[in-house]
Amino acid sequence: MSSGDSPSRTPNEPTDDAESTSPDRSPPTTDRPRTTADRPTTNDASGSRLDRIETRHAVGVAAILAVAAGLLVAPGVYGAVTGPDGTVAVIEIDGTIDSGTAQHVEDNLRDARTNDSIEAVVLEVDSGGGLPAQSERMYAAVDRTASVMPVYAAVDTLGASGAYLAIAPADRIYVAPSAQAVGSVGVAGTAPAPSGPNAGTTGPDKRGSDPDTQRERRQTLANLFIENVIEQRGDEIELDREAIAHADAYLGTEAVENGFADRFGFVDGAVADAASEAGIDDYTVDTRRTESPVPGGIPLLERDDGTVVVADGSQAEFGDGLILAVAPQAWDETVGDDVVMTSYTGRLPADGDAASAEDTTSGDESAAPGDDSAAAIDAAVAANGGEAA
Repeated sequence: MSSGDSPSRTPNEPTDDAESTSPDRSPPTTDRPRTTADRPTTNDASGSRLDRIETRHAVGVAAILAVAAGLLVAPGVYGAVTGPDGTVAVIEIDGTIDSGTAQHVEDNLRDARTNDSIEAVVLEVDSGGGLPAQSERMYAAVDRTASVMPVYAAVDTLGASGAYLAIAPADRIYVAPSAQAVGSVGVAGTAPAPSGPNAGTTGPDKRGSDPDTQRERRQTLANLFIENVIEQRGDEIELDREAIAHADAYLGTEAVENGFADRFGFVDGAVADAASEAGIDDYTVDTRRTESPVPGGIPLLERDDGTVVVADGSQAEFGDGLILAVAPQAWDETVGDDVVMTSYTGRLPADGDAASAEDTTSGDESAAPGDDSAAAIDAAVAANGGEAA
């Protein structure tokens, strides 16, 4: 072999090409000879393995802690995102029922029917009644709402006359055991007064109809009142039509016993039961109070000609006198003691009672106490100063 020939290689010795392409080896470095410091020692290798083990352990612990924290936080985050299942609206009916009260109840019941988040309504009632037409407006609104969602009513002290008419369509009526007046299904108003000729009117009845016509109209209102109550609660009330038409106002304990109310309870209990009826376990309560204080009574002015007007600035005149659906217990605070009250029940007056009724307007106390006619009741009420129905 000549000196120019390449040295021979053993079969196991890799070639330069193998060294450059082998995946298990690093590419050749510079010509600097490798020293012992360049090679990993056994202790370095062991340290690297320990570092990797400790790192993996720390990552595992962190993952476990993160999962645990997620389990604790997730319900709160989920609840914050989803919120309660629904809302129970509590709508107040407080004080004398007038146009403002009716508008408040109508607006809030309409909102409850159109608001997808509201699942039930509770009427918080403390009212002895008020104007008949406004009471009927609330009655219609409650009836319409009860057809689409649970509507409960809770009576605190007073839930009588026009207020009772308003809540009659409710699915359930709760009363406090000590409630003072519940029911009083009838109409009360000022005594009908005769109207003479008036040159300033365009017709004989423009100033006001005669007393007989006034009584007939009020009797019609009373009949409508009692028919609505029987339609809504006839299956619950354990009294016949004549007893209901007597227009008595019952204590809370009596109202539950005779069916004018369903059970004893207060607003909180009514809210919980209404929510249960609606099928919601987690709910919020949205209380709708009247925006301005409801007046304690309807101020009246009686003119020299005998007409009665509401002293609210509008000077709107009622030709037949002001007709109120109000419980006798609330008459003083609603109207006052300056106006004589006559009451009307669901019983039509018998023939020949007109003359007796005429005596009522003049304060005649000669009506027979045993007479069961509406005119006799009017006479008794007028004689007692409007203190009894």
